[in-house]
Amino acid sequence: MSNAAGAKATREEEIAFLAMEQVLGVDIKLADAGAGDKMPDGSWVYPDGQERHGIVEVTSPPAASLMVRWARARRAGLPQTESGSIPLRLNELAQVCDEMLAADWARGNIHKLLAQPADERHLFLFGRRHEEEHYFFRLSDLDDDGKTEPVDNLVLPQGISDVWFRGRARLDGDQPRDQPVGTVELRLARFHAESGWHRYVVRIEERHLPTPNRHITDDRVPAGWRHPKVRSTRPADD
Repeated sequence: MSNAAGAKATREEEIAFLAMEQVLGVDIKLADAGAGDKMPDGSWVYPDGQERHGIVEVTSPPAASLMVRWARARRAGLPQTESGSIPLRLNELAQVCDEMLAADWARGNIHKLLAQPADERHLFLFGRRHEEEHYFFRLSDLDDDGKTEPVDNLVLPQGISDVWFRGRARLDGDQPRDQPVGTVELRLARFHAESGWHRYVVRIEERHLPTPNRHITDDRVPAGWRHPKVRSTRPADD
């Protein structure tokens, strides 16, 4: 992304930032203004007095053709659907993740992280298509016994400390059914290069998120209702 002065995080970036902030206890800022796509999406310094610096790139597997089809469907008033089957890949979730990290789209984002000095480099992945979402959900979902599906350790590229996978989101169970927006519970899977797999559940307020992609879906809240966090390191020009 290009972070001009006064830039704001996209909706997908903001979801990632809010989730990571809850888990890591940090305050994430957008990358330096004017650096364009050469800089990762977010950066932070841990508040422990040791000046440990982390950076993150938020991305997804390519889905441009799907987004175009969904935009056309929205304009035509048609359902936004996907077709086709998804390979189960039972007991192969780690292999699925390794294959994604080896793909060109992922390698480009990894190189962006490696090009910047940092103590920690995080890659945060989300899915736009059902295929990726299916695997990401399985990484963090619980079975009837309250356990996650067994997943082998990943082999992360040298210099990458963490990879996050955005899992399933659902409305908070205490939220009134007639309330169209509010709080969602989001499941996350995170692989750390040294300590392995971790799973989390975070709560995110819809009010704190930017509007959805207007080409894909309508925003169901009135103008001015949303108040996303200001993350730019430089103010917008007057």
